[in-house]
Amino acid sequence: MNGTIRSGRWAASLKRWWAPGDVFLVLAVGVLSVFLILNGVSRAGGSSLKVRILADGRQVAELDLPQGHRSLSVDGYQGKSFLEIEGGRVRMVDSACPDKLCVRTGWISRPGESIVCLPNRVVVEVVSGEGSPDVVNR
Repeated sequence: MNGTIRSGRWAASLKRWWAPGDVFLVLAVGVLSVFLILNGVSRAGGSSLKVRILADGRQVAELDLPQGHRSLSVDGYQGKSFLEIEGGRVRMVDSACPDKLCVRTGWISRPGESIVCLPNRVVVEVVSGEGSPDVVNR
């Protein structure tokens, strides 16, 4: 009997705070949120991504971001920078710079992300191959 009294109090409390329109509004916002999340995920996976590599201000290469494995080197201002492309992402494995901040950046894979090696003047950035925006501010 205690269970029914408690659930009865809870239902009465819920009726005081929630009108039928409130429940509809919460459900509509939930459905809209799920739709927008799924729509954004499906669009993000469909665009072709490219890796743009700049050395000393000049574009050295623009490659498709393959799902396989590829290694390459770029001649920078102080020496060579070594890149690894694997599984749709890219990272700087080693560089001729003294502090190795570019190496510690790790993997990048989304449009707008970049790896910058200032001493060696090498920039690696992921860009969208289609007309979608490269950067989204949050």
